[in-house]
Amino acid sequence: MTIKDNDEYLHPAPEGTEGLWSDNLWFSFVDREADIHGINHMHVTNKGYARFSTCLVIDGIPMPWANKAPWHDIGKFDKLTDGGRMIYEVIKPQKELRIQADNDKYGFDVTFTGRFPVFDYEDCVHGNPLKSAGVYGGHYEQGMLCQGEFEVRAGPKQGRRQIHCYSHRDHSWTDRFTSGSPWEFQKPLTLRDSLSHYWPSIQTDNFHLNAFGFMNPEVGPYNLTDSDQVQVGGFLSDKNGSRAIRNAECLECRLELDGRSAMSFRYKFTLPDGDIIHVRTGRKYAQTVNGLMRGENDAECLLDCYEGFFDFEVEETGERGYGVAEYSIEPAFPRWRY
Repeated sequence: MTIKDNDEYLHPAPEGTEGLWSDNLWFSFVDREADIHGINHMHVTNKGYARFSTCLVIDGIPMPWANKAPWHDIGKFDKLTDGGRMIYEVIKPQKELRIQADNDKYGFDVTFTGRFPVFDYEDCVHGNPLKSAGVYGGHYEQGMLCQGEFEVRAGPKQGRRQIHCYSHRDHSWTDRFTSGSPWEFQKPLTLRDSLSHYWPSIQTDNFHLNAFGFMNPEVGPYNLTDSDQVQVGGFLSDKNGSRAIRNAECLECRLELDGRSAMSFRYKFTLPDGDIIHVRTGRKYAQTVNGLMRGENDAECLLDCYEGFFDFEVEETGERGYGVAEYSIEPAFPRWRY
């Protein structure tokens, strides 16, 4: 499958869809120099509304901001916005995107420029592993360079800072949050039972490495779902383009005593040429949790999706970089947030 320029915009729900359908756009900040880390997220639905959020950590202090606004125009747009607090623009499809934010704690105007070609998750070796979570019209990802100006407007370190860092983005259109939740979630019997997906985005000066899979061995790389969908995928981007990796595993996830905050990870990747590398995290800079992983019920969080911001090192070569180690712990806690 080939991602088209029009895929940068919003997608109508498939004919006959009655439940929730949404476009979801995700962009990271990982600026160690400016000490600003976080995720910018937009969730645009077929139900007449869109959610906008900037889940940031500034100088070690969590500073999330979120808004919900009416949105009815599905298709191409000039600016995707909640009325001015957050604005998203496609400057050059598949090459250059822009996000602006304006609230009482901070504001920014940044541009994301593609370092490497877009990768379509349908091109994963076993197909798109995300389809185990629902119907996916499409999902693509890209390693980026983020540059622009950031203004801290509150706290002890107010002032302007420059953003200049590697970044990552993804865009999906899906019904993943349309199904109803159980009346009551079963409490995991062990820590392992609570471990869900892993999704690192690792960037060095020479490459961008991304993978999706599950930490629990019982839903590991080659355990098939009812739909016979292998739940692992990912890609390597470098001077040769963006190509599917053959396999990935999360070998180690060390959590703090709260059972949710990650201290470190260790991964194993089988690259497109068959070479195997191991990557471990180093210094941890920050962590956020996306509490807006919700369906139509604003009070219910369906997934605690954590974003850890780390240094990374390839064990075989010593090559170092940085990025995001996304992961989830089930069930969401607290479930009700309103």
